[in-house]
Amino acid sequence: MSNVKQFNNFQTSYRRLVEKASNDLTKIFIEFYHHDFQSEPFLHVEAPVERIFMEHVEEHGNIILILTSETTFTFNEKNYNTNISNDVVVFSSKNDEQTYCIIEFI
Repeated sequence: MSNVKQFNNFQTSYRRLVEKASNDLTKIFIEFYHHDFQSEPFLHVEAPVERIFMEHVEEHGNIILILTSETTFTFNEKNYNTNISNDVVVFSSKNDEQTYCIIEFI
């Protein structure tokens, strides 16, 4: 049985990401899935985290930014739902129910 907690705001997911990054678990593992019936990600990234922060932009709501040395990932309230499942942060698209991102630390 999976332990899924549903949250309606980005604050909880942001706090979980920052908590994990600050516990000496600085390598992030990110997988994006999009219309994939084989359950294989179209993008897989493993990288040290440089910074995680959140901003509020009026037209987009809260935006979580995850910076690595090679790229920046952004998730905003206008386009994504978020939840925590088995200690993994999940972002799912509000525009396409088959697009989602799984974030964990290793």
